[in-house]
Amino acid sequence: MKYWRIILATLTLFGSATVGFSEDMSGAALTKVISHQVQTASIQEQDVDETLHVYGKVSFDDAWLQNISLAYSGQIIRLPVLAGEPVNKGQLLAEIAADPAAAAAYQQALSAVRFSQSEVRRISSLMRDQLATKSQLAAAEKSLADSQSQLQQLKQQGLGKSIREIRATFDAVVATVPTQAGQRVIAGTTLLQLGHPDRLKILLGVEAEDVRWIAPGNAIDIYPAMNSNIRVRASVDKILHAINPQTRLADMLVRLSGVQTQNFLPGMTVSADVSARMFPNALIIPRQALMYGENNAAYVMTVVDGKAKRVSVQVVLEKEKEVLVKGDVKAGYQVVTVGVAELTDGDSVVMEHGQ
Repeated sequence: MKYWRIILATLTLFGSATVGFSEDMSGAALTKVISHQVQTASIQEQDVDETLHVYGKVSFDDAWLQNISLAYSGQIIRLPVLAGEPVNKGQLLAEIAADPAAAAAYQQALSAVRFSQSEVRRISSLMRDQLATKSQLAAAEKSLADSQSQLQQLKQQGLGKSIREIRATFDAVVATVPTQAGQRVIAGTTLLQLGHPDRLKILLGVEAEDVRWIAPGNAIDIYPAMNSNIRVRASVDKILHAINPQTRLADMLVRLSGVQTQNFLPGMTVSADVSARMFPNALIIPRQALMYGENNAAYVMTVVDGKAKRVSVQVVLEKEKEVLVKGDVKAGYQVVTVGVAELTDGDSVVMEHGQ
């Protein structure tokens, strides 16, 4: 008649196991007892808003850019501004000398006006002597009106002066200067572009598989890439359903205006957090509770009546510290977070709840 127990190992770390052997009074075979000490956490249920972290670059809003160009050919005499330079309304941007052909066209129009004026006077004098008709006078007056209209158009284009000065029409920032002093340009060539400093756009790259989860109007927080403390709340303006060949991502357009632009400059790299999918009544487990078995099948170890139970789950969304899952689990279930790797289905466990 004897009862004895030999303690083979007692570990104090989470995930340790206490193993013992016992023999009953009749001398029956030894029975092996294993009890794993683990840490657990409760499965939480709540609505989850998926947030995507994306990157992009700031530029002037195309809808508010002003192109400065010429309606005639000429040569750039002076170009005293640089890209990125702030300019005030009325400030000199460029001086242009008209091409000889354009200057000749102006002189021809001016001569046509003078000739038409003399014709009207001559025919009017002949009518007083009844040597001309009203229809002849009407034709002369129409010719004068046409030549005056042509001359006015050329004046509006800046012809009529040997050197034309181009000045800023509003307080702006020089966006681009694709030309240089001394260059000869043809009609329609962009000399420079002016941007509104309080009208910016941001193109952000989105993975192709995430495009379907984002829609115009979704909330987005934008901040300089190196300073997440400066955040601006805006909304998605457009999703461009095409892959950008440079980034290999789809572009998402966000527009900023007014005070939203204060901490951003064209050319700046920014980060952003954009709202994507909504998961109502989502089941959330700590990331360390998720395990993978054969064929990369996900599972968790729950604790039921002091026993470990393996439950297969489907991963819906992975976050930084948490995972959203679906499966034969419910809110409030205890899942093993520390010591889960040493467990097999049916093992006895001693739980200590995690934080």
